[in-house]
Amino acid sequence: MERRPDIDDEDIGIRTFQLKKEQAAERAIEKIRHHIKEDWKGIISDDIEILKWLLGEAWALMGFYEWSHIAFSKLSYEDIKNMISIGNEIISHNIKGNQGFGKIENILKKTT
Repeated sequence: MERRPDIDDEDIGIRTFQLKKEQAAERAIEKIRHHIKEDWKGIISDDIEILKWLLGEAWALMGFYEWSHIAFSKLSYEDIKNMISIGNEIISHNIKGNQGFGKIENILKKTT
């Protein structure tokens, strides 16, 4: 099978990384949704997208060992709302990304 010349190993690596990041965020969202049950209905779809983005970026920034020890089912509804609030602050440039993700990491690490 001949490879397409417009796709190289770097492109494949980048896409693989993106897929793994999305899958990690989706698995975390599912664990959170299952844990907070009825409260999940109070989270609007835009906020869920922010949470997915935050979790994907956190996965990319944290090492596998740290990520694998996060107990997403221990996150409270208040933790989730706080994370979404931090995400909104990052998006609106009220805080720098590294500061915001430091806060997100602290919330996630408290579950280990």
